[in-house]
Amino acid sequence: MELIKSTRIDFMGRRKWAYLFSLVLIVAGMIVFGLRGKSNFGVDFVGGDLIHIKLASQASVASIRSQVKNLSITEISVQEVGMLQDEFIIKSPPGTSDRILESIEARFGREKIEVLAKSVISPSMSVTLRKRALTAFFVGLIGILLYLTIRFEFHFAVCATIAVLHDLLVVLAILALSKKIIDGIIIAALLTIAGYSVNDTIVIFDRIRENLRKTRSKNYFELFNQSINETLSRTILTVLTVVFVDILLLIFGGEPLKNFAYTLLLGFLIGTYSSIFVASAILIDWQRKFGLRFKL
Repeated sequence: MELIKSTRIDFMGRRKWAYLFSLVLIVAGMIVFGLRGKSNFGVDFVGGDLIHIKLASQASVASIRSQVKNLSITEISVQEVGMLQDEFIIKSPPGTSDRILESIEARFGREKIEVLAKSVISPSMSVTLRKRALTAFFVGLIGILLYLTIRFEFHFAVCATIAVLHDLLVVLAILALSKKIIDGIIIAALLTIAGYSVNDTIVIFDRIRENLRKTRSKNYFELFNQSINETLSRTILTVLTVVFVDILLLIFGGEPLKNFAYTLLLGFLIGTYSSIFVASAILIDWQRKFGLRFKL
């Protein structure tokens, strides 16, 4: 199925505007990210308070979130425990557990709430989580680089890896600009984005290699544009499919999934953009500057 047929869009001719757009967005986002400091991170990473409560009657996660929403606390995580809808674990920034507990008692009644546990999440554990997240990220990038070097060649692999790094930086920049909190769920979304981005890039690179073999043309600028236009319909259908499902998750998913779905939506759109305007564009500029000859 082809959604768009016989396009002749000059993608490579617009690549410098794309470079400028990405650079401005990343720099602006990273400045805001730096200014916010620890405020960028959730309880999982910077430590905080934990309360485990049991209610005398059933309640929903939504009702508890609604009650504490007006406390102006940047991040509160509410998790249901068990199947009886009467036990909940609440995570919040340091020094906020008493305010949260008072608010819940005002809604449900102090005599109807039993505090099963109240503790502080250790910052040392948070440091471990940050290290593991960074390790997972860099191992993933190295894996992508090695796989694409074997699948294509080193130049393709480097450009695809740069595109993945670009996607994650742009998404992080937008998260910082929109004042979203980065927690374990967001890290999972970022790793998912990396996998999606490189998959879309592989489709375009595969068509570029195929056209190189068929035509043996040395006009790489024209050949790259041709390859991107030929895969444009597939690219759009792929991103529309995942975006449609993600929007449903964003609308109908529970509160913990909204930031996950929001991050994925950003990543899917940016990943599609970078496959054309970052990975392919950097590869053509590399070739034009150093006169690379692609292997057939």
